[in-house]
Amino acid sequence: MEKQITPKQQRVLSFIREYFRTNNEMPTYEEIADSLSIRYFNSIRQYLQILKLKGFLDIEEHKSRGIKLNDEIIETINIPLVGSVSCGTPILATENIEGYVPVQKSFVSNPYKQYFFLKAQGDSMNEAGIEDGDLLLIEKKETASPGEMVLALIGDEATVKFYKLGNGYAVLLPKSRNPEHKPIIVKDNLSIQGIIVEVIKARDLKA
Repeated sequence: MEKQITPKQQRVLSFIREYFRTNNEMPTYEEIADSLSIRYFNSIRQYLQILKLKGFLDIEEHKSRGIKLNDEIIETINIPLVGSVSCGTPILATENIEGYVPVQKSFVSNPYKQYFFLKAQGDSMNEAGIEDGDLLLIEKKETASPGEMVLALIGDEATVKFYKLGNGYAVLLPKSRNPEHKPIIVKDNLSIQGIIVEVIKARDLKA
């Protein structure tokens, strides 16, 4: 089995390769689902998206046979997975890093910038498409523009919110179906750690 790929993902990838060798064209989503007895069409979409993320294929949207295999050598970069964020310790310090996630180089807009992954916790941003357990790709930055989604430290507490500026203060805005989450007004002790550039759904990581 290939590195960094689950048995279910390998099964889908192997079928696509074999289908192409036999038919000289790519299978449709329906053909993949039928041949592998996968009941839900959305499951196929999730498998293909995570295989795309890992660099095994590309997808041309709105084409019935829009899968394209990337069987040539793929350039990848290892992005650190940060386990915790705390005041006084650089976010990419060795003690904060739990491991590394390999992604294809084209997944990030500029591979020479600093990026890290952080696992989302809680439901304060579920209306923005971030659920508990999702993986957030974050570009390390110390400043942000109003409207950007940021990872911020308030004292020693890390939070992901939309960033807004007031007159002499900052506002961190949740976007949640849970009414308990309210805007946070911060006058001092606010430290921007980065901006969120991509969300990888927890269900895709398990697919």
